Amino acid sequence: MEKISEHGLLDVLADFDELGGASPGLVAWELFVSESRVSETWAFAVAAGWVAPAGRDDVYGERLWRLTAEGWKARAART
Repeated sequence: MEKISEHGLLDVLADFDELGGASPGLVAWELFVSESRVSETWAFAVAAGWVAPAGRDDVYGERLWRLTAEGWKARAART
């Protein structure tokens, strides 16, 4: 199973920034892929310091994440 690209992950997280962030499940839903395809790239983004916890979703209780300053730089470098 092919993982999603770092650029794809960063773009979706940027799109949801003003809404308070996104979860791995929301990123998968937005990209029309299974959550397992997101997990490896997500883990890399966390380890790289590109994303940080930003609270919880009020409806489902999922942890939300937002791009850090390093995440925004990484996204800008890929566009």
